[in-house]
Amino acid sequence: MRPTGLSDVEKQVRKDFLEGRRTVLTVGDPAVDDPALGGSWGPERTLRADFIRRLIEEADARRAPLRVVGARVMGPLELEYLELRYSLSFSFSHFDDEIDLHDTRLRRLNLHGTRMAGLNATQAHVDGSVVLHRAHVTGRIRLDSAVIGGSLQITDAVLSNPSGVALRADRARMTGDLAMWGTTAEGSTVLRDARTDGVVSLERAWLRAPGGEALDAARLHVGSDLMADGLRAEGLVRFSGAQTAGLLRLADAKLSSPGGIALEAYQVTVGADLQCYRGFEAEGQVRITGARVAGHVRFDEAVLHGDGKDALDARYVEVGGAARCRGLRSAGVVRFSSARVGNDVDFRESVLAAGTNAPDAGPSILILGHLRAAELTLRFAAPPEGGIHLRNAQVGVLNDDPATWPPRLALDGFAYERIAEPGSVADRIAWLKREGDSYWPGPYEQLAAVYRRQGLDGEARRVLLAKQRARRKTLSLSARPWGLVQDAAVGYGYRPERALGWLLALLITGTIVFGLHHPVASGPDKTAPFNPLIYSLDLLLPVINFGQGRAFVATGGYQWVAYLLTAAGWILATTIAAGVARAVNRA
Repeated sequence: MRPTGLSDVEKQVRKDFLEGRRTVLTVGDPAVDDPALGGSWGPERTLRADFIRRLIEEADARRAPLRVVGARVMGPLELEYLELRYSLSFSFSHFDDEIDLHDTRLRRLNLHGTRMAGLNATQAHVDGSVVLHRAHVTGRIRLDSAVIGGSLQITDAVLSNPSGVALRADRARMTGDLAMWGTTAEGSTVLRDARTDGVVSLERAWLRAPGGEALDAARLHVGSDLMADGLRAEGLVRFSGAQTAGLLRLADAKLSSPGGIALEAYQVTVGADLQCYRGFEAEGQVRITGARVAGHVRFDEAVLHGDGKDALDARYVEVGGAARCRGLRSAGVVRFSSARVGNDVDFRESVLAAGTNAPDAGPSILILGHLRAAELTLRFAAPPEGGIHLRNAQVGVLNDDPATWPPRLALDGFAYERIAEPGSVADRIAWLKREGDSYWPGPYEQLAAVYRRQGLDGEARRVLLAKQRARRKTLSLSARPWGLVQDAAVGYGYRPERALGWLLALLITGTIVFGLHHPVASGPDKTAPFNPLIYSLDLLLPVINFGQGRAFVATGGYQWVAYLLTAAGWILATTIAAGVARAVNRA
């Protein structure tokens, strides 16, 4: 049935549509054709929403698209539950009210350059793409559970709903790409459980929801790459549980959520690299806890201002490649505890500063406890403003720089196969002492084992001697003197050459003293002539008897010299035996 009471422009649109032509209502003057001024366009460019609905119902099974350029549509366009076998295209147009496509089926939807009060395409089925390039929406866009056979292109657009959600596409399905590059969204963008077989592009987008959620893409599934280079976000950006078959890249992104979480990527799964680098900056904590990344994790030259305490939380991450934090600048704690990294963890030229709620040189600023990695590089641009926690971490190679050692270290249980540049053993012993006042034997034994593997046995013995000296400080006051004797005598068995020196010195002393002051014979029996050297040896060596010690007795005050040599001999014999036993046990 032919509609009646149509205006001239509506008659033209009807005729063009039925004949398969596009209706162009623009006048060619950008100052006049701007859709932002569409509310002032006259009747020559105005279409009634109910006319468009009746026209669509009249067309029925037609397949030619409805294409209009530069129109003003008055009233809410309600096309819900309709099944269109053609495309709808209203480019550079102005809709006074919301467009309702709830549960509507159509071939393609083009709203290029159009200004509208909102779009409801919940559960809509679009065989091709949905295009909102350069669109301006002053209400909500709803695409929950929509099925789009092509791409969703909301690019260089402006979405404005500051008090609520600007775009919601929960559980939306797209065969092509989901593109929002260059778009500004005032209000939250929600992509929870959405799925696309192509690329998700948030490049140069500006998402603003200060104090709220700028982007909620939890459990988003991406068939290719998720690209957010140059993204600007005010509010939380969430990718928790998201999966991408390719990259997750936020190069040069600027995220702002002061005092809170700027990036939440808890248990995200990335098929290639996770890249927050090359100008990436976050005001607020970055959390990638439990992420699984097949390639590399990159925070090279990133700037993390933290939430006042923590800057980066990468606990329990599993990385097939490397975790690179070269040139990282962070204010707050960086955590890679219990992480599993296939290659190296690299903090070369990084600067780790304390957060505003953490005192300088206070608790650990870098927490790597239970880390597993092939190599760990700790060559900072400057010493961190806090300690490094390495307890129970295991790495193949430790590559560090004494000039940038932190003020504190927690090393108990830290295992490493070798040190890239061991440096002097004195410096390494000082490195171990940064554990604090507590005594932990494990770090000394680990360092000694590494020295032995690298063929530096002398350095290993010096480390183990330092361990005994550190242990002595933990003993009771009554037990310390015996330790001092062992240290002075034979270096706890790690300096056995000292015993020979002491024996030689005492032997020379005894020989001189008793050579000048001969002891007297102990009995009337005839004895061998007195020999001061052999007599001194008899006194010093308790298990050897040359006969001189029994045949002669020192008299007067020289008896005390004999007693001293005998006592010294026993002490040296005991310490030597203890040292030999320790060496055997060590072997």
